[in-house]
Amino acid sequence: MLLDRKGPLSIYWRDLPLLTPWLLSFLKASGPAEYDRLTAVLGGLIRKAEDGHTSLFAETHSSDLIRKSGCLYLYSNENSFRAAREGIELREREGVAQSILDARQIREREPNLAPLYHRGLLFEDAYYLDDPYTYVQRLLSAVRARGGSFEPRKVSALRRQDDGLAIHSGEEQGTFDRVVIAAGAWSRELAGQIGDRVRLNTERGYHVLGDTEQPLLSGPTCYPEYGFYMTSLGEGLRSAGTVELGGLGQPLRPTRTDAIEERTRSLLNGVGEVSRRWLGFRPSTPDSLPVIGPSPRDGRVLYAFGHGHIGLTLAGLTGKLIAECVDGRETSVDLSPMRPDRWG
Repeated sequence: MLLDRKGPLSIYWRDLPLLTPWLLSFLKASGPAEYDRLTAVLGGLIRKAEDGHTSLFAETHSSDLIRKSGCLYLYSNENSFRAAREGIELREREGVAQSILDARQIREREPNLAPLYHRGLLFEDAYYLDDPYTYVQRLLSAVRARGGSFEPRKVSALRRQDDGLAIHSGEEQGTFDRVVIAAGAWSRELAGQIGDRVRLNTERGYHVLGDTEQPLLSGPTCYPEYGFYMTSLGEGLRSAGTVELGGLGQPLRPTRTDAIEERTRSLLNGVGEVSRRWLGFRPSTPDSLPVIGPSPRDGRVLYAFGHGHIGLTLAGLTGKLIAECVDGRETSVDLSPMRPDRWG
């Protein structure tokens, strides 16, 4: 490993040659001027995110899944809180509603937490879905009710033709007027078949679900220094996060889930047996912006991927933008910062 395998970030040595272009672009995006530009673009997207979901919540009758309890960041000592000051000030400039909590206020909000905190930062307007899977299933039902269909296939190839776009799945083939590539971390290969070289990599995120007799936290809670969130859901306590740059081909590494479980138990009282452990693949770009809009190689192909850690957050807005592209309307967001050829 390049970095501590139990820390919030790790990288496979053997993947370093493939990662090098991505990492170089990441360093370029980290400069002060570029950082400010990207913050403004991403902030603008997030401010429109709720509008992207509002009509979907209504159509799918999913308001029962929404939990409006805010999100809490915790800092174990004054040094860690002081190190967060720049981020706090940035959010203030971006208009994020946040308030600083002292140890007493944290204890009143989250009595089940071990008192291993000094200060907290509460994002007051944040909310989460108790069951994202149920929400997606309801969205699928809404698509079918409108006359759409869902046919799961593993796409092996995408080919440009004069009479349309050919999608190959094994020996089967279909030809379509338009194709939207929204395959998450698997999108880079499909975009490459069109001729677009997209800087997309995979952040492998680890999840641990612990049994609980009752909710242990009032809302998502995170120690940024540990790199994962703890959230009480209807099915139990989910601890999820960390970042591992390891591609799509490597199996889950138990050392990562073990570390999350160990840390969770040290921070929170009342966690029972672990009922599930799994690994997810975040499609991440080096500048943290998604890839949205038409392919410069072929306008019949539309891209909607690369949302990193906020895929569900921006899903509704992304769908709206893609619909605007398909209809030939002016998009409600300037898509030029999200173009697939922005890395040259």
